[in-house]
Amino acid sequence: MKKKFLNFRNVLMVLLVLMVSPAVMPSGLLGEEKGPGGMYYTFGNDADSPSASLYKSLGVTSIESYVTWESCEGKGLDQWDWSKWDQQVQILQESGLKWVPFLILSPAYSTPGWFRAGPEHFPCRCLEHETDSKIESLWNPHLPKWIDRFLAKFAQRYGKSGVIESVLLGIQGDFGEAIYSVSGGGWTFEIPGEYHNHQGFWCGDRYALADFQKYAAEKYQTAERINQAWGTSFTGIGEADFPGRQEKLAEFRQRLKAGNPQDRRYWLDFVDWYRESMTRWSDWWMATTRKHFPNTPIYLCTGGHAIAEHGSNFAEQCRVAAKHQAGVRITNEGSDYKVNFGFTRWVASAGKFYGAYYGFEPAGPEDEWGIVARIYNATASGANQLHDYNSNVVQSEERKQAQQKHLKYLFHVENPVVPIALWYPNISLTLEWGDFLERAMRLRDYTDFDFVDETMLRNGALARYKILLMIQGPVMETKDAEKIAEWLSAGGCAVVMEIPKLESVEGSAEPEQILFGGETGGRTLGKGRITRVSGWGALAGAVREILKELKLPVYDLQPDNLFGTQIAEDRFLFLNRNADDISIEIFQNDKQQILRLPGMTISDSKVIFP
Repeated sequence: MKKKFLNFRNVLMVLLVLMVSPAVMPSGLLGEEKGPGGMYYTFGNDADSPSASLYKSLGVTSIESYVTWESCEGKGLDQWDWSKWDQQVQILQESGLKWVPFLILSPAYSTPGWFRAGPEHFPCRCLEHETDSKIESLWNPHLPKWIDRFLAKFAQRYGKSGVIESVLLGIQGDFGEAIYSVSGGGWTFEIPGEYHNHQGFWCGDRYALADFQKYAAEKYQTAERINQAWGTSFTGIGEADFPGRQEKLAEFRQRLKAGNPQDRRYWLDFVDWYRESMTRWSDWWMATTRKHFPNTPIYLCTGGHAIAEHGSNFAEQCRVAAKHQAGVRITNEGSDYKVNFGFTRWVASAGKFYGAYYGFEPAGPEDEWGIVARIYNATASGANQLHDYNSNVVQSEERKQAQQKHLKYLFHVENPVVPIALWYPNISLTLEWGDFLERAMRLRDYTDFDFVDETMLRNGALARYKILLMIQGPVMETKDAEKIAEWLSAGGCAVVMEIPKLESVEGSAEPEQILFGGETGGRTLGKGRITRVSGWGALAGAVREILKELKLPVYDLQPDNLFGTQIAEDRFLFLNRNADDISIEIFQNDKQQILRLPGMTISDSKVIFP
């Protein structure tokens, strides 16, 4: 069975060791059958008749298939062969299951050999080695017409079959996620043969450079202004180039640590363009798919953890998905709940804010506990869809029993109650990645929270929250500090932990002055306040006091491997990762409730204060 992200999952695990409206299915798309609690629950990949019956008995609503362009037109131009997918559709219809075709066109294994041998194939080229891949460049001007043609043919064949639950879009990268090449290898070489692939910047082709120059021209208008901003000496916009070519790229990234404002701006502009290119590509794909599937749920497949090389901005991908009444599926979960939370919550936060639905998928294998943890993460996050590989569940009776025991906790929560936001400092992370995600995962053991990054802030997302926590990211745009100050003045409360001072990209102290006004420990701004603390205990204490003042529920706020989420005014969902039962107190308005939570399971608790 193909697992599209198994190798990259291993990469992520190594890195970890080292290192505002609720989302709803759009109107008109709610007629599809759903599984437990209104959740779409899909298994991959493909099914024969006996396995389809088994999956149906386990509560699965649909089966996912990797429908590549190559699998439909691999023998030659206009030599369409739908027999494989006709057979799969028949099996699913006879079994009472729906279908999630993963429509893939751009990864090397997804394009027919006759196309790759033709004049309109144009591959990605890495910036570091100036070596071509076999993955299509997203700047290839010939590619859109072929994608549109493929989607039209597929929709003509299956769009009105009644079997499709949703379509998943595989637009780029090694496997299909909306990120650039990361690892590949293994089965991705079986059809196209080996190709150059690694984590890096895949924009070394002439069309990409022309697009970057267009971006620079639109932002700065003249070469003189570009040179002022970047510290370069281009004689014309047509000479503008990426920061660092070949091995010099690593040298440039090392220079960023010195904090030179021009180096910073050059790099931030480059990475912004790189990410925006992927966002535009996602936008185009979803718009084109919506044209052919006007009433079908559409999910953009994305993955990774949003480092610069991946080229992803999950918030922006959710924003453009919402434009097309579409959603995002993020494919990076494993068995550790805190890791899953850290990797998926940016999508969930942006999805809720912009109105894009969203689902979660594992990067590969998960253990028995992972089945439980992933059910909890999907429900507590307000997801609409949970995907799993069938082998993760059906390989043993113990796993099937764990899944069946916890399936009742898989349901859609339209509006999780999350009053706390964590600042996602994308600008600081782009300059130097650091250990932000690990710290966010640690914070999750204290309290539930959403992410708010710069793009969400500028679109008004912070108004959804009462408390803003900042635990990493000293560098920010001055305009973002001003937005946060406006929110504070309107009554928001911010707690800053272990960031000694804030500075602008240009190196000025303006953000620090705007937010702290020279009072390093904190101050009042209008109706709100900002406080600087040191250490996790002090952070938890500050949050506890703010929640009490706001008359909001206070519970947990300690590192105990117990995780809670408020899913309604009087309802809480808990995940106890400990072997032993735990008793916790929930306080609100000077009233108290004590809950006894069993170990190694999920608890759905009603809390009614007398």
